[in-house]
Amino acid sequence: MLIFFLAFFLVFFYFAEVFKHLTMVKIASTLIGVFVFYLMLYNVTDNSDWEVYESMYYGGSDSSDFLFNFLSRWFSMNGYEYSSLYKLHILLMGIGFLYFASRFSYSAIFSVISIYLLFELIPLSNQIRYYVAFAFFLISVYNFVVTKNYIVFGVFAILSAMSHSGILLMYPFIYFYYKIESTNYSKRLIFYSLFAGVFLYILKSTNIVFLNNLDSYLDKDNISSIFGGIYNVLIWTFWLLFIYFKNKKLIKSSSEIIKSDIKYQFLYKLSFYSVLFIPIGLFVQIFVHRYILASLVIWVSFIFYSLKYEESLLKRIRSISIFLSLVIVSFLYIYILPTYLFGTSGMELPLVLFMSNSTLFFLFL
Repeated sequence: MLIFFLAFFLVFFYFAEVFKHLTMVKIASTLIGVFVFYLMLYNVTDNSDWEVYESMYYGGSDSSDFLFNFLSRWFSMNGYEYSSLYKLHILLMGIGFLYFASRFSYSAIFSVISIYLLFELIPLSNQIRYYVAFAFFLISVYNFVVTKNYIVFGVFAILSAMSHSGILLMYPFIYFYYKIESTNYSKRLIFYSLFAGVFLYILKSTNIVFLNNLDSYLDKDNISSIFGGIYNVLIWTFWLLFIYFKNKKLIKSSSEIIKSDIKYQFLYKLSFYSVLFIPIGLFVQIFVHRYILASLVIWVSFIFYSLKYEESLLKRIRSISIFLSLVIVSFLYIYILPTYLFGTSGMELPLVLFMSNSTLFFLFL
Protein backbone atom coordinates (compact mmCIF):
# COMPACT_ATOMS: atom_id res chain seq x y z
CA MET A 1 0.00 0.00 0.00
CA LEU A 2 2.77 2.43 0.95
CA ILE A 3 4.71 1.67 -2.25
CA PHE A 4 1.53 2.30 -4.26
CA PHE A 5 1.06 5.73 -2.68
CA LEU A 6 4.71 6.68 -3.20
CA ALA A 7 4.52 5.61 -6.85
CA PHE A 8 1.32 7.63 -7.30
CA PHE A 9 2.92 10.75 -5.79
CA LEU A 10 5.98 10.42 -8.00
CA VAL A 11 3.98 9.93 -11.20
CA PHE A 12 1.63 12.79 -10.36
CA PHE A 13 4.52 15.25 -9.93
CA TYR A 14 5.47 14.74 -13.57
CA PHE A 15 1.92 14.38 -14.85
CA ALA A 16 0.81 17.64 -13.26
CA GLU A 17 3.71 19.53 -14.85
CA VAL A 18 3.30 18.03 -18.34
CA PHE A 19 -0.46 18.69 -18.41
CA LYS A 20 -0.54 21.69 -16.08
CA HIS A 21 -2.64 23.82 -18.43
CA LEU A 22 -5.56 21.36 -18.38
CA THR A 23 -8.43 22.41 -16.14
CA MET A 24 -8.95 18.85 -14.92
CA VAL A 25 -5.31 18.65 -13.77
CA LYS A 26 -5.69 21.89 -11.81
CA ILE A 27 -8.87 20.62 -10.17
CA ALA A 28 -7.35 17.21 -9.40
CA SER A 29 -4.18 18.73 -7.96
CA THR A 30 -6.21 21.06 -5.74
CA LEU A 31 -8.60 18.40 -4.49
CA ILE A 32 -5.88 15.83 -3.81
CA GLY A 33 -3.77 18.49 -2.09
CA VAL A 34 -6.68 19.39 0.19
CA PHE A 35 -7.44 15.71 0.84
CA VAL A 36 -3.84 14.81 1.71
CA PHE A 37 -3.35 17.79 4.03
CA TYR A 38 -6.43 17.10 6.11
CA LEU A 39 -6.03 13.31 5.93
CA MET A 40 -2.60 13.56 7.52
CA LEU A 41 -3.42 16.13 10.20
CA TYR A 42 -7.10 16.68 10.93
CA ASN A 43 -7.93 13.54 12.95
CA VAL A 44 -4.71 13.32 14.94
CA THR A 45 -5.50 12.55 18.58
CA ASP A 46 -2.04 12.66 20.15
CA ASN A 47 1.40 14.18 19.60
CA SER A 48 4.41 15.20 21.66
CA ASP A 49 2.85 18.57 22.61
CA TRP A 50 -0.72 17.33 23.11
CA GLU A 51 -0.60 17.23 26.92
CA VAL A 52 0.95 20.72 27.10
CA TYR A 53 -1.83 22.19 24.99
CA GLU A 54 -4.51 20.28 26.91
CA SER A 55 -3.11 21.69 30.14
CA MET A 56 -3.35 25.23 28.78
CA TYR A 57 -6.80 24.51 27.35
CA TYR A 58 -8.24 23.25 30.61
CA GLY A 59 -6.75 26.09 32.63
CA GLY A 60 -3.50 24.60 33.84
CA SER A 61 -1.58 27.58 32.47
CA ASP A 62 -2.05 30.51 30.11
CA SER A 63 -0.54 30.82 26.66
CA SER A 64 1.20 34.11 25.90
CA ASP A 65 -0.75 34.31 22.64
CA PHE A 66 -4.12 36.05 22.68
CA LEU A 67 -5.90 34.11 19.93
CA PHE A 68 -5.24 30.70 21.49
CA ASN A 69 -6.38 31.96 24.93
CA PHE A 70 -9.55 33.46 23.48
CA LEU A 71 -10.45 30.36 21.47
CA SER A 72 -9.60 28.06 24.39
CA ARG A 73 -11.98 29.90 26.69
CA TRP A 74 -14.77 29.97 24.10
CA PHE A 75 -14.45 26.28 23.18
CA SER A 76 -14.15 25.21 26.82
CA MET A 77 -17.12 27.29 27.95
CA ASN A 78 -19.25 25.72 25.22
CA GLY A 79 -18.37 22.17 26.25
CA TYR A 80 -15.90 21.23 23.51
CA GLU A 81 -12.82 19.10 24.11
CA TYR A 82 -9.31 20.23 23.21
CA SER A 83 -9.38 18.04 20.08
CA SER A 84 -11.99 20.41 18.59
CA LEU A 85 -9.69 23.40 19.09
CA TYR A 86 -6.83 21.41 17.53
CA LYS A 87 -8.98 20.66 14.47
CA LEU A 88 -9.86 24.34 14.10
CA HIS A 89 -6.16 25.22 14.03
CA ILE A 90 -5.50 22.53 11.40
CA LEU A 91 -8.43 23.84 9.36
CA LEU A 92 -7.12 27.41 9.52
CA MET A 93 -3.53 26.58 8.63
CA GLY A 94 -4.71 24.36 5.78
CA ILE A 95 -6.75 27.20 4.32
CA GLY A 96 -3.74 29.50 4.59
CA PHE A 97 -1.22 27.15 2.99
CA LEU A 98 -3.60 26.05 0.22
CA TYR A 99 -4.51 29.67 -0.52
CA PHE A 100 -0.82 30.58 -0.75
CA ALA A 101 0.11 27.66 -3.02
CA SER A 102 -2.86 28.35 -5.30
CA ARG A 103 -1.72 31.94 -5.95
CA PHE A 104 1.12 30.61 -8.12
CA SER A 105 -0.03 27.35 -9.70
CA TYR A 106 -3.17 25.30 -9.15
CA SER A 107 -1.56 22.35 -10.91
CA ALA A 108 1.33 22.36 -8.40
CA ILE A 109 -0.79 22.48 -5.22
CA PHE A 110 -0.55 18.75 -4.64
CA SER A 111 3.23 18.77 -5.17
CA VAL A 112 3.76 21.74 -2.85
CA ILE A 113 1.54 20.40 -0.06
CA SER A 114 2.82 16.81 -0.18
CA ILE A 115 6.50 17.84 -0.08
CA TYR A 116 5.75 20.29 2.73
CA LEU A 117 4.02 17.55 4.72
CA LEU A 118 6.89 15.15 4.08
CA PHE A 119 9.22 17.30 6.17
CA GLU A 120 6.89 19.43 8.29
CA LEU A 121 4.20 16.98 9.39
CA ILE A 122 5.38 16.80 13.01
CA PRO A 123 5.87 20.57 13.53
CA LEU A 124 2.52 21.30 11.86
CA SER A 125 0.78 19.00 14.33
CA ASN A 126 2.80 20.03 17.38
CA GLN A 127 3.17 23.78 16.98
CA ILE A 128 -0.37 24.69 16.00
CA ARG A 129 -0.24 28.28 17.26
CA TYR A 130 2.88 29.15 15.33
CA TYR A 131 1.83 27.48 12.08
CA VAL A 132 -1.55 29.20 12.09
CA ALA A 133 0.39 32.43 12.56
CA PHE A 134 2.72 31.45 9.69
CA ALA A 135 -0.20 30.63 7.39
CA PHE A 136 -1.79 34.01 8.20
CA PHE A 137 1.59 35.67 7.62
CA LEU A 138 1.73 34.19 4.12
CA ILE A 139 -1.75 35.50 3.31
CA SER A 140 -0.94 38.94 4.68
CA VAL A 141 2.44 39.41 3.03
CA TYR A 142 1.18 38.13 -0.34
CA ASN A 143 -1.63 40.67 -0.28
CA PHE A 144 0.75 43.45 0.74
CA VAL A 145 3.39 42.83 -1.92
CA VAL A 146 1.57 41.22 -4.85
CA THR A 147 -2.08 42.33 -4.82
CA LYS A 148 -1.60 45.58 -2.85
CA ASN A 149 -4.71 44.77 -0.83
CA TYR A 150 -3.71 46.52 2.37
CA ILE A 151 -6.99 45.81 4.18
CA VAL A 152 -6.53 42.05 3.82
CA PHE A 153 -2.88 42.49 4.80
CA GLY A 154 -3.84 44.38 7.95
CA VAL A 155 -6.48 41.87 9.04
CA PHE A 156 -4.26 38.82 8.61
CA ALA A 157 -1.14 40.50 9.98
CA ILE A 158 -3.04 41.26 13.19
CA LEU A 159 -4.46 37.72 13.35
CA SER A 160 -0.98 36.35 12.72
CA ALA A 161 0.58 38.30 15.60
CA MET A 162 -2.36 37.37 17.86
CA SER A 163 -1.80 33.68 17.10
CA HIS A 164 1.93 33.72 17.91
CA SER A 165 4.12 36.75 18.60
CA GLY A 166 7.16 34.89 17.29
CA ILE A 167 5.89 35.51 13.76
CA LEU A 168 6.92 39.17 14.10
CA LEU A 169 10.45 38.14 13.11
CA MET A 170 9.12 37.33 9.63
CA TYR A 171 7.64 40.77 8.91
CA PRO A 172 10.92 42.68 8.35
CA PHE A 173 10.86 40.85 5.01
CA ILE A 174 8.60 43.63 3.70
CA TYR A 175 11.27 46.22 4.43
CA PHE A 176 14.00 44.12 2.81
CA TYR A 177 11.81 43.41 -0.23
CA TYR A 178 11.44 47.08 -1.08
CA LYS A 179 14.72 48.51 0.20
CA ILE A 180 17.28 46.06 -1.19
CA GLU A 181 17.97 45.93 -4.91
CA SER A 182 17.38 42.53 -6.48
CA THR A 183 20.98 42.33 -7.70
CA ASN A 184 22.32 42.75 -4.13
CA TYR A 185 19.55 40.93 -2.28
CA SER A 186 21.31 37.62 -1.60
CA LYS A 187 24.61 39.23 -0.55
CA ARG A 188 22.92 41.70 1.78
CA LEU A 189 20.80 38.96 3.38
CA ILE A 190 23.91 36.89 4.06
CA PHE A 191 25.55 39.90 5.71
CA TYR A 192 22.45 40.63 7.80
CA SER A 193 22.24 36.97 8.81
CA LEU A 194 25.73 37.10 10.29
CA PHE A 195 24.84 40.33 12.09
CA ALA A 196 21.59 38.80 13.42
CA GLY A 197 23.44 35.74 14.66
CA VAL A 198 25.96 37.84 16.58
CA PHE A 199 23.19 40.11 17.93
CA LEU A 200 21.06 37.26 19.26
CA TYR A 201 24.13 35.55 20.73
CA ILE A 202 24.85 38.77 22.67
CA LEU A 203 21.22 38.86 23.87
CA LYS A 204 21.61 35.36 25.21
CA SER A 205 25.00 35.86 26.81
CA THR A 206 23.94 39.10 28.53
CA ASN A 207 20.48 37.78 29.57
CA ILE A 208 18.65 40.66 27.88
CA VAL A 209 14.94 39.92 27.44
CA PHE A 210 13.86 41.11 24.00
CA LEU A 211 10.53 39.38 23.49
CA ASN A 212 8.85 36.81 25.70
CA ASN A 213 8.87 34.15 22.98
CA LEU A 214 12.38 35.06 21.82
CA ASP A 215 13.72 34.77 25.33
CA SER A 216 12.19 31.30 25.63
CA TYR A 217 13.82 30.32 22.32
CA LEU A 218 17.20 31.12 23.87
CA ASP A 219 16.49 28.95 26.88
CA LYS A 220 19.15 26.30 27.50
CA ASP A 221 16.70 23.52 26.54
CA ASN A 222 16.58 24.89 22.99
CA ILE A 223 20.33 25.32 22.58
CA SER A 224 22.02 22.82 20.24
CA SER A 225 25.57 21.57 20.25
CA ILE A 226 27.56 23.02 17.38
CA PHE A 227 27.61 19.62 15.65
CA GLY A 228 23.88 19.17 16.14
CA GLY A 229 23.27 22.71 14.89
CA ILE A 230 25.32 22.14 11.74
CA TYR A 231 23.50 18.86 11.11
CA ASN A 232 20.07 20.54 11.51
CA VAL A 233 20.91 23.38 9.13
CA LEU A 234 23.16 21.71 6.55
CA ILE A 235 20.62 20.00 4.30
CA TRP A 236 18.39 23.09 4.14
CA THR A 237 21.39 25.20 3.15
CA PHE A 238 21.61 23.00 0.06
CA TRP A 239 17.95 23.77 -0.72
CA LEU A 240 18.66 27.50 -0.53
CA LEU A 241 21.74 27.05 -2.72
CA PHE A 242 19.58 25.16 -5.20
CA ILE A 243 17.13 28.10 -5.27
CA TYR A 244 19.97 30.63 -5.54
CA PHE A 245 21.62 28.94 -8.53
CA LYS A 246 18.29 28.23 -10.20
CA ASN A 247 17.43 31.92 -10.01
CA LYS A 248 20.89 32.88 -11.27
CA LYS A 249 20.54 30.56 -14.26
CA LEU A 250 17.05 31.78 -15.17
CA ILE A 251 18.04 35.44 -14.84
CA LYS A 252 20.65 34.93 -17.56
CA SER A 253 18.08 33.68 -20.08
CA SER A 254 14.99 35.73 -19.13
CA SER A 255 16.32 38.71 -17.22
CA GLU A 256 13.80 41.42 -18.11
CA ILE A 257 10.74 39.19 -17.94
CA ILE A 258 11.72 37.82 -14.54
CA LYS A 259 12.49 41.26 -13.13
CA SER A 260 8.98 42.40 -14.07
CA ASP A 261 7.31 39.26 -12.70
CA ILE A 262 6.25 40.35 -9.22
CA LYS A 263 5.19 36.85 -8.19
CA TYR A 264 8.59 35.44 -9.11
CA GLN A 265 10.43 38.23 -7.28
CA PHE A 266 8.17 37.84 -4.26
CA LEU A 267 8.73 34.09 -4.02
CA TYR A 268 12.47 34.28 -4.58
CA LYS A 269 13.04 37.05 -2.05
CA LEU A 270 10.75 35.48 0.54
CA SER A 271 12.52 32.13 0.06
CA PHE A 272 15.94 33.67 0.52
CA TYR A 273 14.76 35.58 3.60
CA SER A 274 15.30 32.28 5.47
CA VAL A 275 19.06 32.86 5.15
CA LEU A 276 18.75 35.43 7.94
CA PHE A 277 18.13 32.67 10.46
CA ILE A 278 20.85 30.18 9.49
CA PRO A 279 23.64 31.45 11.83
CA ILE A 280 21.38 31.61 14.90
CA GLY A 281 19.88 28.27 13.85
CA LEU A 282 23.31 26.70 14.32
CA PHE A 283 22.90 26.94 18.09
CA VAL A 284 19.16 27.57 18.63
CA GLN A 285 17.29 24.64 17.15
CA ILE A 286 13.79 26.15 17.27
CA PHE A 287 14.90 28.85 14.82
CA VAL A 288 15.54 26.09 12.30
CA HIS A 289 12.00 24.75 12.69
CA ARG A 290 10.10 28.04 12.78
CA TYR A 291 12.05 30.38 10.53
CA ILE A 292 13.83 28.08 8.08
CA LEU A 293 11.89 24.82 7.76
CA ALA A 294 8.49 26.51 7.99
CA SER A 295 9.41 28.40 4.82
CA LEU A 296 9.68 25.14 2.87
CA VAL A 297 6.21 25.80 1.46
CA ILE A 298 7.59 29.03 -0.04
CA TRP A 299 10.69 27.33 -1.46
CA VAL A 300 8.70 24.57 -3.15
CA SER A 301 6.21 27.11 -4.53
CA PHE A 302 9.12 29.05 -6.02
CA ILE A 303 10.69 25.96 -7.56
CA PHE A 304 7.48 24.91 -9.31
CA TYR A 305 6.56 28.47 -10.31
CA SER A 306 10.02 29.03 -11.82
CA LEU A 307 9.48 26.09 -14.20
CA LYS A 308 7.49 28.43 -16.43
CA TYR A 309 10.79 30.02 -17.44
CA GLU A 310 12.36 26.75 -18.57
CA GLU A 311 12.75 26.76 -22.35
CA SER A 312 11.21 23.36 -23.10
CA LEU A 313 9.20 20.54 -21.57
CA LEU A 314 12.30 18.35 -21.54
CA LYS A 315 14.17 20.92 -19.44
CA ARG A 316 11.23 21.21 -17.06
CA ILE A 317 11.15 17.44 -16.62
CA ARG A 318 14.89 17.44 -15.99
CA SER A 319 14.55 20.23 -13.42
CA ILE A 320 11.79 18.31 -11.62
CA SER A 321 13.98 15.19 -11.60
CA ILE A 322 16.91 17.08 -10.07
CA PHE A 323 14.63 18.63 -7.49
CA LEU A 324 13.02 15.29 -6.58
CA SER A 325 16.51 13.87 -6.15
CA LEU A 326 17.15 16.61 -3.61
CA VAL A 327 13.85 15.71 -1.89
CA ILE A 328 14.82 12.03 -1.69
CA VAL A 329 18.29 12.82 -0.34
CA SER A 330 16.72 15.16 2.22
CA PHE A 331 14.28 12.44 3.28
CA LEU A 332 17.14 9.99 3.86
CA TYR A 333 19.11 12.69 5.68
CA ILE A 334 16.25 13.62 8.03
CA TYR A 335 14.62 10.26 8.70
CA ILE A 336 17.21 7.52 8.08
CA LEU A 337 20.73 8.89 8.64
CA PRO A 338 20.17 9.89 12.33
CA THR A 339 19.79 6.19 13.17
CA TYR A 340 23.39 5.56 12.12
CA LEU A 341 24.90 8.82 13.38
CA PHE A 342 23.08 9.35 16.66
CA GLY A 343 21.34 6.05 17.36
CA THR A 344 17.92 7.73 17.24
CA SER A 345 15.21 6.96 14.72
CA GLY A 346 13.88 9.84 12.67
CA MET A 347 10.77 7.77 11.90
CA GLU A 348 9.60 7.35 15.49
CA LEU A 349 7.60 10.57 15.84
CA PRO A 350 5.87 10.27 12.43
CA LEU A 351 4.86 6.68 13.27
CA VAL A 352 3.41 7.78 16.62
CA LEU A 353 1.47 10.50 14.82
CA PHE A 354 0.18 8.03 12.21
CA MET A 355 -1.00 5.63 14.92
CA SER A 356 -2.89 8.43 16.68
CA ASN A 357 -4.61 9.48 13.45
CA SER A 358 -8.02 7.77 13.56
CA THR A 359 -8.56 8.15 9.80
CA LEU A 360 -5.18 6.70 8.80
CA PHE A 361 -5.52 3.93 11.35
CA PHE A 362 -8.90 2.98 9.82
CA LEU A 363 -7.58 3.09 6.23
CA PHE A 364 -4.54 0.93 6.88
CA LEU A 365 -6.07 -1.41 9.45
